[in-house]
Amino acid sequence: MAMSVVDGPRMVWTNGTEAYENMAPAFRENLGGDDDARRQLLAKFWCKVLWVDPVTSRRIEHQRVDAGYLDLSEAYHDSVEEAYFRSGDCTLSAEGHKVGGDYFWRPPGWVHKAWSDGGFDTIICMEGEVASEESGRVSRVICADDHAGHQDRDGVEGGIGPRGYVRQLESRYMNWRSFDSAVVGLTAPELLGKTLSANADTGACTVLVQAPAGWSEVAPTVPRERFIVNTAGSMTVDGQELGECSLVRIPAGEAGPTIGSAEGVELFIKVCEAT
Repeated sequence: MAMSVVDGPRMVWTNGTEAYENMAPAFRENLGGDDDARRQLLAKFWCKVLWVDPVTSRRIEHQRVDAGYLDLSEAYHDSVEEAYFRSGDCTLSAEGHKVGGDYFWRPPGWVHKAWSDGGFDTIICMEGEVASEESGRVSRVICADDHAGHQDRDGVEGGIGPRGYVRQLESRYMNWRSFDSAVVGLTAPELLGKTLSANADTGACTVLVQAPAGWSEVAPTVPRERFIVNTAGSMTVDGQELGECSLVRIPAGEAGPTIGSAEGVELFIKVCEAT
């Protein structure tokens, strides 16, 4: 599969009420409440689907919710879920209060519920079927309220997988530092990073990368699929300028594009296992 470029600002926001009509049964039937309650909830939800893999069910989305959003039930996913919050506020019954710069990596099965007083903006990823992350297909399973913060998948406790359970990582308190360029696949010496989570077995990781104004390089070929989302600032990809929350996917073993930024950029980079 060839490299993909998604121009996020050119995409139209899809409201949750529209998405509800075409939602997969594994989600649609597990939102809680009745039909009217679901539609009222989803009216506060907005989404741009940046990437979806129909084979594994992996999804990467730019999401925002309006003030007063409140999930109708506690639930768990069979898939790993990770999110990087760009702004706003979100409280998760399993992971606590999130603001801009916060991140979580949730293993499958952990019960949670989300609500927001003022609304929020986030990049959210559902891992889908990836054996090395102990992640299954994207789903949503309703759970009892008193199960919040516990693992219900298969009715057992435990099973955090090789990245552990990153409940709340406040990236604003982390130092920018050098990173493994052979894994991430960006080599310019002026780049600095913050590792948000990493698979201890495969080296797959999610990293924030800070690039200064004027940075440009040809992304080298690496044996890992990579997803790059610019969470703050514009980036250029083979001369095409892309506003915030665009996505570049570089397949494993494929030559990367020339990527850079005239004014500086923060990149959310998802690096998969080596093939």
